[in-house]
Amino acid sequence: MSPTDELYAPLVTAYDHFNACLFDNALPPVIFTLQRKKNVMGFFAAKRWGNAQGKLCSEISINPAYFASSRMIEIFQTLVHEMVHAWQFHFGQPSDGHYHNRQWAQKMMDVGLMPSDTGEPGGAIVGRHMSDFIMKQGPFMKAANTLTQDIDFRLNWVDRLALPKLHEPVIVDTPTLAQDALVEHCAHASDVLNANVVSLDDEAASGALPSTNDDFNAMPDTFYLPEVAKRQTRSKHVCPGCDTKIYGKATLNVICGDCELPFERE
Repeated sequence: MSPTDELYAPLVTAYDHFNACLFDNALPPVIFTLQRKKNVMGFFAAKRWGNAQGKLCSEISINPAYFASSRMIEIFQTLVHEMVHAWQFHFGQPSDGHYHNRQWAQKMMDVGLMPSDTGEPGGAIVGRHMSDFIMKQGPFMKAANTLTQDIDFRLNWVDRLALPKLHEPVIVDTPTLAQDALVEHCAHASDVLNANVVSLDDEAASGALPSTNDDFNAMPDTFYLPEVAKRQTRSKHVCPGCDTKIYGKATLNVICGDCELPFERE
């Protein structure tokens, strides 16, 4: 298998897994792309691709720059977030202008992810720029556990120039409200959930997360990522008269006060 196949195959496997577990296999296949975009973990683009026979296919893009700094479950979160957009495009009514509406929010809750513009309890559940957090007893958590416990599943390649994660994810106890009342409650609650909020690190320490596959809890530890040599940003400049040395940008233009000679870059 080529490196390209090894890179994309796990994404297709994860998509098929969550499609079966969370969407009853209702979602059609998509084309995956990997695109680096600052402060964006992923996006869904409806009918972005077409072939010579006139067939159209939607796209899900994942930002590979966050792979190495993220836990596997965070990548799953991004994937399922975009899969909910795909579901709404095919079976619902998405709003214009990339607005995340209540129908989208309800479906997110149905699959076990609580929408939040802050990524934490207390954030708005609708809006233009949205994140989410995990509901501990939700279907997403169960499906993610199943996949990460599969010893044959892993991401084989990661971007060596990894960006720091956008936020630290949290897991929250699933609310006891009925699903059809949950979106209405959360849309008006000042603190979306009155629940025990824990980090993924806390969950791992308590044993709530599977320990059979280290990728789930600390994905960076699974890979050896050699450090890339930092680009030299300063240059040494020497006075030809007194041999005084200074350091600065390559285009530095200064004169020695003692010798009245310009410094020369070495």
